[in-house]
Amino acid sequence: MLNIRRARQEDKEAIWRVHRRAVRETCASHYPPEVIEIWAGRLRPEKYAEAIDRNDFFVAEEDGTVVGYGELGREVGAIQGLYVRPDVKGQGVGRRLLSTLEERARAYGLRSLSLVSSLNAVPFYERAGFKAVEELTETIGPGVERGSVRMFKELANDGHDRTEGAT
Repeated sequence: MLNIRRARQEDKEAIWRVHRRAVRETCASHYPPEVIEIWAGRLRPEKYAEAIDRNDFFVAEEDGTVVGYGELGREVGAIQGLYVRPDVKGQGVGRRLLSTLEERARAYGLRSLSLVSSLNAVPFYERAGFKAVEELTETIGPGVERGSVRMFKELANDGHDRTEGAT
């Protein structure tokens, strides 16, 4: 059974494993090996500590094992990251995490959300109502660039704010 809960500091290692594995296996379909190596090589468990304390950071657990995570930066109105283990991809884990982050954003009164998507995740976000607004290219190493897509979603008009009986 899938459980979504707030991340704790002791989850850092499990979050790192999910993130690294998703980059190495899932993102590899859209990026060359040199991009994957630099991207995955920069990830460290301790880098999640501040985000867990500062942001709305959730993990998805299945049978007590972290299989995904999502992070909302409410001050900037952005999803800072959302990754699932490759072996649970397509099973609704990402959708549940995204839904949790959107619910939190609405609770804070945010009217929209933005994110920067890896190329492989664009269709996932489009199915969830996000629109691509800008293609980005980031230099991540000497002569190595990583493409991504800035995406945006209005939260106010997606069916969650309707007043019953309004005319």
